[in-house]
Amino acid sequence: MAKTKCLLVMVALLAAVGTVSAQEAAPKWGYIEAGYIDYSPDVGDSDNGAFAGGSIPIFKMFHIVAEYDEVGDYSFWDAGFGWHGLLGDPLDLFAEVRWQDVEFDSDSNDFSDDGYTISAGIRWILGQRFELKGTATQVELDVAESDTRFEGEALFFLMENRLGLGASWETGDSDTVRAFARWNFGR
Repeated sequence: MAKTKCLLVMVALLAAVGTVSAQEAAPKWGYIEAGYIDYSPDVGDSDNGAFAGGSIPIFKMFHIVAEYDEVGDYSFWDAGFGWHGLLGDPLDLFAEVRWQDVEFDSDSNDFSDDGYTISAGIRWILGQRFELKGTATQVELDVAESDTRFEGEALFFLMENRLGLGASWETGDSDTVRAFARWNFGR
């Protein structure tokens, strides 16, 4: 009985791997996205807000990225470039370098800082309509302490992989949850 169950599990895994690897979909690096943020810093008040960002592919394996977040008294702006590829169509490794600006503006206190982030991760298309993303990021700001962040993201595609609905969770010196919509316009 145990051998039969083991054989069935192996057949199911091989079928799943064959289905994923037989597909021709690849992560798309040309997109715009916007959504809701629930921001909970380790120090300070939690708040909700919105974000908008995008990515534009340049050449075959490079892209330009930018994002703006507004959460309560905080605003975050970053822009940079990245590299992607190496593992074939359904799976991309990526690395990005971004300049980042952070501002805190309240009635009693103002704070501004800038620096850079370095990120690396993986994007994987599962089946025809589902994408997973994992990212590790090192943040280096001028005034604030450095931070290491980890993010997980899931995205479900509609309309021939043009429109995506997703959610992500990031942890580090703050916990950030996002719900968003993405419009793909390229590879």
